Amino acid sequence: MPTGNYEIQGKKLPSATQVIGRFKNAIGLIIWSNQLGLKGLNYFDELKKAGDTGTKLHDLAELFILKKEYELPDDPIAIHCFQQFIEWWKSLDCEVIWTEKKYTSKKLNVGGCPDLLVKKDGKYILVDFKTSKAVYSDMLIQLSCYAELIKENDGIEIDRAVIVRFPKDDDETEIKKFFKDDLAVGLKQFKLLRKAFDLDKDLNKILKGKK
Repeated sequence: MPTGNYEIQGKKLPSATQVIGRFKNAIGLIIWSNQLGLKGLNYFDELKKAGDTGTKLHDLAELFILKKEYELPDDPIAIHCFQQFIEWWKSLDCEVIWTEKKYTSKKLNVGGCPDLLVKKDGKYILVDFKTSKAVYSDMLIQLSCYAELIKENDGIEIDRAVIVRFPKDDDETEIKKFFKDDLAVGLKQFKLLRKAFDLDKDLNKILKGKK
C-alpha cells in the first residue's frame, strides 16, 4: 500500500481522509470507547488493532489481485476478512486498471489513494474496501473525492463507485453501489469540508495568538 505525504511543487497537502476525518461524527467512536472501557480494554490499543486489520486486508487484497505471492498474517480477523475478499473477487469478471494509485489535485488542493479501479462492459468502476461495522456517509464523500482526482489526473470519468465491506464478525459481505448523481452530491460535501478544513486551521491560529 502506498504511503507518504502528498505534495504539489513542494507544498504539502492534506489527504482526503484527513479532511473528512476532521469533521467526522464521533458518536459511534464514543459509544465504542465506552463499551471497551466497560470491558476493561484500552481504546487506543483497540483502535490501532482495528486499523492494523484494515491495512493487512488491503495489502493482501492488492497482492491477490496482482497475482503476487503473499503470506497470511498472525491475525485471525484479517484472515477472516481476506477470505471474504477472495470469495467476492472470484465472483467478478472485470479488467483491472490499477490498484492503490496515489493522486494529488490542484483543484481540490488535496491528495488521495483509491483502492482499485476496474473496467467492465466499457464502464469504469471505482472500488473501495472497508472492514468497518457499517457503511457511512463519509465513505461516499471519500469516494466522490477520489473520482474527481481520477478525472482531473487521468481524464477518466467514473461511471460507478462501489464500497465492499468485509465484516470482522460473521455478518455477510456488504456491497453498496453509487452512481454519478450520488458522487456529485458527495463531491459538493467534500468541497465544503475542504474549505472548512483551512478555516479551522485559521481559527486555531487565532486562538493560539490570544492571551
